[in-house]
Amino acid sequence: MEVRKGRLEKILFVKKAEKELASTEYQEAISQFEDEGHKLYDLLKRKEQLEGTLQDRLQHGIPIENLKQQQFFIGNLEKNVLNQQRKVSHARAFMNLKEERLKEQSIECRKYEVLDDKQKLFIKQNEKRIETSFIDEMSILHYTHHTNR
Repeated sequence: MEVRKGRLEKILFVKKAEKELASTEYQEAISQFEDEGHKLYDLLKRKEQLEGTLQDRLQHGIPIENLKQQQFFIGNLEKNVLNQQRKVSHARAFMNLKEERLKEQSIECRKYEVLDDKQKLFIKQNEKRIETSFIDEMSILHYTHHTNR
């Protein structure tokens, strides 16, 4: 029985290590998603500020060259926003994938923890049964030894 116990504990150790690795990867994916989200937010904020500035200038008059330059800059900013939205979407999908892997590893680890608990309980009950049997035998031997005198 001890051989199996050792194997189960080794498997549980490996499963816990896999779960920890999955947790670390998930935390890194969350961090990456947040970084990409902040970059997108900053781009959108810059675009909003630029458009506000452009509206103010249009109301007060702006040379055509400056208007073209501002429109070109806003166009490039919109391209950057679209590119960053794709990055955020990719980071979100990656984060969700890592979350699923963490859930799977947690479930797998829990299965082995339950098996380990059941095996420990079985061993404890078996040891208790053996001890009780041994005490019973000792009592019988003691009784028979005293009655034969």
